Amino acid sequence: MTDTSKPTGSSTGLGLYLGVLQFLLLLTWTVYALYLPGLLESVGIARRWTGWILLADQALFACFDIAFGFLADRAFRLYARIGPWVLAFTAISCAAFLALPLLPGAGVSPALFLCVTAIWVLTSSALRSPLFALLARHAATPAVPRLAGLALLGMGLAAAVSPYLGTLLAAQDPRLPFAISSLTLLAVCSGILVAERHAPATAATETAPPRRLPAWGWLPALLLAALAFQIGFFINAGPRYLREVDPSALPWLMPTFWVTFSLLVFIAGRLGARWGAPRIFILGCLTGAAGLALTTLDGLGAAIGGYALAGLGWGCALPSAFGLAAESGRPGRTATFTGLLFATLAVAAFLRIGINLSGWPSRENLTSLLTTGPALFWLLGGLLVLVLIRLVRTRHLKTDSMHA
Repeated sequence: MTDTSKPTGSSTGLGLYLGVLQFLLLLTWTVYALYLPGLLESVGIARRWTGWILLADQALFACFDIAFGFLADRAFRLYARIGPWVLAFTAISCAAFLALPLLPGAGVSPALFLCVTAIWVLTSSALRSPLFALLARHAATPAVPRLAGLALLGMGLAAAVSPYLGTLLAAQDPRLPFAISSLTLLAVCSGILVAERHAPATAATETAPPRRLPAWGWLPALLLAALAFQIGFFINAGPRYLREVDPSALPWLMPTFWVTFSLLVFIAGRLGARWGAPRIFILGCLTGAAGLALTTLDGLGAAIGGYALAGLGWGCALPSAFGLAAESGRPGRTATFTGLLFATLAVAAFLRIGINLSGWPSRENLTSLLTTGPALFWLLGGLLVLVLIRLVRTRHLKTDSMHA
């Protein structure tokens, strides 16, 4: 009898391949965010609009992650493959990204520049939910968190090197980084045709798990956990470290969260296969909450240890969420639910950017709320999934007793 909790060699290769792809995708986003203020100014748009454009980017991601997930499921049903379709959108995305630093020199209007930016953002969604859903379609449900962890490892490593990349590229002409990023991403994504062709197809016919959690429950829990991560790291981490060190040390301290995140995504998948994705999600939320609570104490050790612990928590919770999406999407809607997952993450990023634009972090009367809120959000997310587990278990016990 085959152990479905263990991914096959070809599906593991697909997970590693997607990890490289996610690494490159996040690096392109880092390059984009780094150069965006200067590019906007060069086409006649004030730098103060940068935050609002990034906010609009997340809104586009939220909408098109769902749309592309739905279209990917339809493509799976009609053609059994999505590789050529994804590659076409990737080519458009890379062309738009390559054009961004060239448009200011061509004297284009601000409207055209924003239009090309929007094209890049929405076509980039084709590299999110459809490709992660590809893992779920070619692996049994218990193996999905482990494979998602391999893919998320690339995301974690890219986030870890982002502070160094920002320092390295600060004085560089944007045309070279944009060209290298877009062409490398296109070259790697071209391998999706080969990767999909060699991936196993046995899991595509797997039936829905009998005790899967309802998406209306775990998606709000994920939103709470993701919002805790967004505020706790992107808003609070920098100022927290600056209480102990000078700004020159930040590029060495900020990656602490992502290093521990990258270490745990492997283990989280194994634990999820043994104890179930919902329980590991709860464990991640509790660990993340404990880590953020630790950062409220004085001392550099508390800050480093707290964010390291928070990274472990997010490294547990995020791959487990992909397992929950795979369970909800069986047997034929894995891409749709993966799209909903990515849309939820985009909504959390949208809210974090909105909080920054509102000026809340600089208001003294809201500082304590932003400091304690993320840990509370993480606890609430874990508690919500725990309640869902109890409700589903009770419902099935009643059903079994009625049929007895």
